[in-house]
Amino acid sequence: MSKYIIKRVFGVIGTMLLVSVVAFLFIHLIPGDPARILAGEKAPMETVEAIRKNMGLDDPLILQYFRWIGNIIFHGDFGTSFRNSSPVLAEIATKYPNTLKMAVAALIWSVIAGILTGVYTAVHAGKWQDYVGVTAAVIGQAVPEFWVGLMLIFLFGVKLHWLPVSSANGGLKGMIMPAFTLGAWLWATVARYTRSAMLETLRDDYIRTARAKGLAENKVIWKHAFRNSLISVVTIIGVSFGDLLGGAVLVESVFAFPGIGTLLINSISYRDYAVVQALILIISAHYVIINFIVDIFYAVINPEIRYT
Repeated sequence: MSKYIIKRVFGVIGTMLLVSVVAFLFIHLIPGDPARILAGEKAPMETVEAIRKNMGLDDPLILQYFRWIGNIIFHGDFGTSFRNSSPVLAEIATKYPNTLKMAVAALIWSVIAGILTGVYTAVHAGKWQDYVGVTAAVIGQAVPEFWVGLMLIFLFGVKLHWLPVSSANGGLKGMIMPAFTLGAWLWATVARYTRSAMLETLRDDYIRTARAKGLAENKVIWKHAFRNSLISVVTIIGVSFGDLLGGAVLVESVFAFPGIGTLLINSISYRDYAVVQALILIISAHYVIINFIVDIFYAVINPEIRYT
């Protein structure tokens, strides 16, 4: 088991280093000069060059990369924001909790609703309840998040005036629509996975035996069938949490939510390389670390995976 974990740890390190290279090069290929943006369109070239030298942008890319990644690894320093000269990590730290709260809220409601929907449709397989639930889940996976967000704003913000249109200063109320929008596709995904797992489990012999013994149907469904269907569902939930944090970029831009998604969009507009690179690394780290945890969880419950 320890060898498997060590192997996966090296895989995580290698993946993150590759992501750092891609993020660094990608950002520097975006058109625009942050020095020119800071100096102003009418500033003389001497001023722009002085800013570029002060920011280290006139050094070779390879030197800029090793200086950047070295500061992160050895000092935990993600650099300084070009836009407001504040530490990147401090700027992200003010926004990250908001995104995390929204992602957790989206995860909670979507998982509960998805499991209930999946179990209900599986129990009523082949009936109208099943068709309605499956259709709703397919629509939930197919409809773009920005469209869901815009429809919610139009209905609950513009027409009914129940919730604030913008989440910038909406407090708890301002988080309801973004969290619902962010979790809509996860609800649909969990519902479909739960339904498939439950249908397979309900066909097993031990379920028929439990019913033949006269156990209550609720006990058969939740204690026996659902418990044994939970492994695959938990796996998709764990992997999808990284998707929630990544998908928050689009949702936050729709609702003007003060999180890392909005910060990323604004930083791209200002060519704030340091902030964009740090956010790409952080968002990518969510996927890599969560997948690492899921792999270890698999190895714990299924030792055969360790030798694959």
